[in-house]
Amino acid sequence: MPVKEKKTSRAEFAYNTLKRRILDNQLPPGAMLSEVALAQKLNMSRTPIREALKMLMRDDLVEIRDGVGTFVKSATQKDIEDAYAVRQALEVLAARTAIGAFSSEELDALEARFRSLQVRLEQGETVRVEEFADADWALHDQILQKSGNRYAQKATNDLRAVLRRYQYLSVRLLSRVEESLTEHLAILDCIRRRDLARLTELLENHIQY
Repeated sequence: MPVKEKKTSRAEFAYNTLKRRILDNQLPPGAMLSEVALAQKLNMSRTPIREALKMLMRDDLVEIRDGVGTFVKSATQKDIEDAYAVRQALEVLAARTAIGAFSSEELDALEARFRSLQVRLEQGETVRVEEFADADWALHDQILQKSGNRYAQKATNDLRAVLRRYQYLSVRLLSRVEESLTEHLAILDCIRRRDLARLTELLENHIQY
């Protein structure tokens, strides 16, 4: 029994490590994932690496090409547009019931996070992609959680790994962090004022690739 627990722990460690590297583009689309090389780098046997790759395949982050190897999955434009369309529909739906569920303290904390990033940009500081993406996800995730719609939450959770990856790529490719920060603050303002019509409009325009 202890041996099984150790293998599971190592597999989860390998999974989390590789997933993080894929999401932040350290392992870019098309990169080959060698079980032997990864086992050596992470100082473990190939068995937990193999399990980790299976988990990543379930997340739609890697693909196995028969007779060739395992690769970080490349995203087509249609893949990204389809994922964002689903996310947009789910979040607009969630906003209907979430809009009245936020406390002033929760909104203040979210706003402070975005304003802090905004000030740093205005002062010429570099804001890491990961910082912005994490703040972005915190707001959108809270909208889903506050909705109380468990089906919308489950559907988004199933897409979470893919959405996070596309989100990171979106920030890098579009280079529109300042504009997006302004959009997030406007979304928070609509939630404060419980202006559902304007909130829906903002979310539909904001959640696009």
